[in-house]
Amino acid sequence: MSRLRASALRMMLAILAGALSVGTAAAEDAKIRIGYPSGMNGQVPVVLEKAGIAQKHQLTAEFTGFQYGPPMMEGLVSGQLDAVVTSFLPPLTLSAKAPGSVKFVATLGQSSHALLVPKDSSAKSLIDLKSKKIGVSVGSESHLDLILALKDAKLDAKTDVELVNLQPNELPAALEKGLVDAALIRQPQVLRLEESLGAKKIQSWPFRFTSIVRTEYLNSNPDAVKRYVEALKDAVLYIATNPDQAATWFAESQRLDAAVVKKLESENPLYAAKSRDDIKIEIDDGFKKLLAERLAAAIDNGLVKSKIDPASLTQ
Repeated sequence: MSRLRASALRMMLAILAGALSVGTAAAEDAKIRIGYPSGMNGQVPVVLEKAGIAQKHQLTAEFTGFQYGPPMMEGLVSGQLDAVVTSFLPPLTLSAKAPGSVKFVATLGQSSHALLVPKDSSAKSLIDLKSKKIGVSVGSESHLDLILALKDAKLDAKTDVELVNLQPNELPAALEKGLVDAALIRQPQVLRLEESLGAKKIQSWPFRFTSIVRTEYLNSNPDAVKRYVEALKDAVLYIATNPDQAATWFAESQRLDAAVVKKLESENPLYAAKSRDDIKIEIDDGFKKLLAERLAAAIDNGLVKSKIDPASLTQ
C-alpha cells in the first residue's frame, strides 16, 4: 500500500472514530427533566434518582417535585420539563388546551385515594354528606372520581354539596381543623390520617399512575424516551426487590414515616414483581381502553373542555 493511500486510510479511520465518539457522547449525555408529585406515584422517580438508575440508562436527569398535576403541566407547556409522572386527568386537561403537546409513554400501576371524615363524624356514606363541605383538589383525578361517585349517589356536585378547592398538602389540615366536613385525599396521607387521627373512609378509589413526555421532546429524542421507559421499569423493579430502602428514600423526600410508605407498596401490583420480566409498563390496548374511558368521563362532566381523539395521546 502506498504511503498516500495509507495516510488517506488513517484519516478516514480517524474521522469515523470521531463520529462514533460524538454519537456515543450524545447518547450518554441525553438530558431529561422529570417532574413528579407528592403522592405515591412520586416514589418511582425518587428511586430513579436515588438509585442512580437514570445514569445507568445514559440519561442525565434532573428531578423536580411538585404538589400535584396542574403545576407540572405548566412546566411541560413552558418547556421547563420533558417528562412527568402523573395520573390521567392533568394530561387530558392539558391536551384540551394544547392539542398534541404530550404523549403517554408508560403505565406505572396504582395506589389509592379516599374520601375521609373525622373520627367523630356520623357520616357513613356519600348521601350523609349532603349539604356538607367536601375538600378536593379541583381539576385532579380525585375531583373526577368524586363527581362520578356523587352522581352514583344521586347527588349533584354543584348544588347538593359544597366543594372546597384545596391543594393536596392543604387537605389533611383542613379536615383536622374542621374547615371541611370531608376531604378526598391521596395516599400516603390517607393512611397517616387513619393512624394518627382516627379518620374514617367513606369511599376509596384506585389512583392510577402514568408517565407522559412532551411530544416535541419525544420527536427530537426518541432514543432517550425509550431509555427513560426502560429506566422506569428498573425503578419499579428496585422498589419491588428493595422495599425498605425505597420506602426510606421516598419518606425522606416527603417528610413521612417510612413504615407508612412501606405498608402502601402492597397497593401497587407492579411491586409484587420477582424479576424484570414480570414488569409490564408499556402502553397496551388495556391502557388505551381505560384512557378513552377516563377521557369520555372527564368530557361528559366538564373537566375537559373540548373533544380529544384518545388515539392522539399515545404513540
